[in-house]
Amino acid sequence: MPTNAVLSPSAPGPDLLHEVVDSGLLRCGVPPHLGGAGSDLDALAAGAAELARHHPGAAWLLWAQRLAIEALLQSPNVALREHWLADFLSGERAATLSPTFTPLQAHDTGRGWLLRGEQLAVPNLQWAGFSLVAPLRLHEQQAHWVLLRSEEDGLSIMRDTESPGHGDPPTATLQLNQVFFREDEWLCGPDLPQRLLPVAQALGRGLACATDWNPNTAPTLSP
Repeated sequence: MPTNAVLSPSAPGPDLLHEVVDSGLLRCGVPPHLGGAGSDLDALAAGAAELARHHPGAAWLLWAQRLAIEALLQSPNVALREHWLADFLSGERAATLSPTFTPLQAHDTGRGWLLRGEQLAVPNLQWAGFSLVAPLRLHEQQAHWVLLRSEEDGLSIMRDTESPGHGDPPTATLQLNQVFFREDEWLCGPDLPQRLLPVAQALGRGLACATDWNPNTAPTLSP
């Protein structure tokens, strides 16, 4: 049954996220003045490959958490970055994004937006809560990007019955029905996929699994 807590405390997700944090790779390629360890993306790719050899499931969580971190680093919304970055880096807060570019739909209420739609095959959905980087179609033909909390009313989670082939962490379909979105949760404009591409490519070189995170394959949105 859909729920706002996809995993129980006994599920493997939290332990795998701790393994990702302990690897130090979440801070790899992040500027030191923002809490990172510096170094370049070649080091991230090498570390991801090493993690994938020992635990493909943890490497898949690394993909989700590290790209969400990069989304904060690339965001013009400084306040949003300052609020969440430390928790994402430490693993105190799980973060994720869908491997696809399917945008949510938004209805302007005059005091905010109500969101509906779904995100498929989303990894790193921790039982204690998580944040989701998601594309959102407002009035433009191209999608903007937002950062949503799993605790919002109207967000439900249906655990996938089959793994997409990325190891043992379960993925899920997120369904949003009248989820309220505030302007301070706006993350970035339509160019976010291009901004994330260098890190996505570095992780893709290191991981055994392929992902679809490529702005050149994103669908064109019709009016």
